[in-house]
Amino acid sequence: MPGILSPICLRKGWDDLGKMGLRVTTTYAIYAAITLVLFQGSAAAATHKVKAGDTLWSVARKHHTTPKAIARANGISENAILALGKSLTIPDGKPAPKRTAPSRNWTRTTRPAKTASAEVHTTCAGAHLRAGASTTARKVAKLPQGTTLTYISRKGNWAKVALSNGVRGYVYRPLLGHGPGASREAAASPHRHEPDAAGTEPDLIRTALACRGVRYSRGGTSRGGFDCSGFTRYVFAKYGVALPHSSAAQARLGTPVNKSDLKAGDLVFFQTYRRGISHVGIYIGNNNFVHAATYGRGVRVDSLSSGYYASRYRGARRVK
Repeated sequence: MPGILSPICLRKGWDDLGKMGLRVTTTYAIYAAITLVLFQGSAAAATHKVKAGDTLWSVARKHHTTPKAIARANGISENAILALGKSLTIPDGKPAPKRTAPSRNWTRTTRPAKTASAEVHTTCAGAHLRAGASTTARKVAKLPQGTTLTYISRKGNWAKVALSNGVRGYVYRPLLGHGPGASREAAASPHRHEPDAAGTEPDLIRTALACRGVRYSRGGTSRGGFDCSGFTRYVFAKYGVALPHSSAAQARLGTPVNKSDLKAGDLVFFQTYRRGISHVGIYIGNNNFVHAATYGRGVRVDSLSSGYYASRYRGARRVK
């Protein structure tokens, strides 16, 4: 009928509109895809110029990514210190391919060269070079503080070392520090005799007296706290003499000394709270001795003539 569209015409019209809509939809989809690709490419190529105060964490937070991703994208460590002005590649939240590792030649040049021996030095006055790894071994030389030695090997708590002229011996390891010292003085006369007690004890006594005021601590062997035998052990170790951590055991070392023959540096022993030797101190002269007394008193100087210690005195030993 005139003025009325036939079903066939209507159907054809809807088909044409559908095709047109499909073309429009396809065009927009292609445009959106191109825009997304361009945006992603721009984001992946983003960079950040390092400013003062920047860290990988702050940069990652600013760019909504992770420190690990930035580190991988730039071939650096997550703990790296960032150089001012350096441009960092900022990945779009995805791990970037790892950069080529530094050349093996670069790695080799930054490693310290291996040496057959190392230099050490004495850290205190009064250390001795001995013929064997023992406090009873013959003393070869007295080594001034800062003497440079060549380290050869280790034997328990002792180090086998050599002087610059080739003379070898052993030094108590706690008396040594890494690296060269200030002098090689002992190398010139390594076989000199050990000085008598008067030449060495003042240093030992100064070390002992420097500990006055340190608190008493049962089992303590450091300046954080001493017990009696821990205190004497600490002081004598500074001069190459290894004492056991027991007053009774220390009383079996060295040679006995009469009370009238006491010299500074001799160990003095007492019977206090139990049968046998239970306390030890270091004689400093003038009938006085320094010791880690007890709780509340710490390291202090007392007299052998005082009522308490005079009645409990049990003898002395000389171990140097």
